[in-house]
Amino acid sequence: MDAMSLSHGEITHVSDTALMVAACRALDAECQDGFVHDPFAARLAGERGLAMLRALPQPEMMRFGIGVRSRFLDELLLEALVSKPIATVLNVGCGLDTRPWRLQLPPRLRWIEVDFADLLDYKDALMSAETPRCRRERITVDLNDAAQRRSIYAAAGAAPGLMITEGLLMYLPAATVNGLAGEAWQESGIAQWISDITTTAFAKAINMNAMRSVRQVQASDFLPGEQILDVVLGHGWVTAARRSYLTDMAFARERIRRLMGDRAQPAGPPPVPPDDPTGVHLFLRA
Repeated sequence: MDAMSLSHGEITHVSDTALMVAACRALDAECQDGFVHDPFAARLAGERGLAMLRALPQPEMMRFGIGVRSRFLDELLLEALVSKPIATVLNVGCGLDTRPWRLQLPPRLRWIEVDFADLLDYKDALMSAETPRCRRERITVDLNDAAQRRSIYAAAGAAPGLMITEGLLMYLPAATVNGLAGEAWQESGIAQWISDITTTAFAKAINMNAMRSVRQVQASDFLPGEQILDVVLGHGWVTAARRSYLTDMAFARERIRRLMGDRAQPAGPPPVPPDDPTGVHLFLRA
């Protein structure tokens, strides 16, 4: 894969993170108390994905976080599909996501995957023997090119649509985030949008800054989560549903206890207030 790092455990391109995320899902699928059960993740992650995950300073924390994010996005997506007339899902920066194969989706649903050609070719080669549960399509674009972004809206068309940007916006230049927020609803039928938001306060509380190998592939003018949320809301989107990484975590209590071990809890007020918007949001056009 030309766009991906050739170094076995080093993350040098944003596409490399797709292998690492797949490795997180693969390890979670092996656990009895895993949050996401993806039978294809190990195949897609391969040894390189596992090596990238192991090279992180907090691999267990990353695996936990990806598992929670995947579970929350699954829930919000399936709820949206049964409550709204959605004809098309546009999964922007899809990486090695396997929802078209692992979720019970409507057979007539159009699911359009958007990413780099090398990454989609890699996934197609490994998933060629599997049958998706919906009408999967693919588009290769450079999201930072406004003309190429228009091609994905044209592909989505005017039918009611939902856009997914899972684990993506934090890597993009500010102008691209602004473009997605302002263009998608104007140039297509996309009126719903699922995305994760991680604020600066939350990232500091879980020591995400220590994950330098991930941060080095972000755009130089990337936006922190609270600014991403401001951009999204500023274009007329509103949060219709949310799963909070702070207040919706009762299901994960035992794994959190194991992660923390015998570490003493800090005294004083919590470092992140419970109303912090960190989590997975389902946005609707106001």
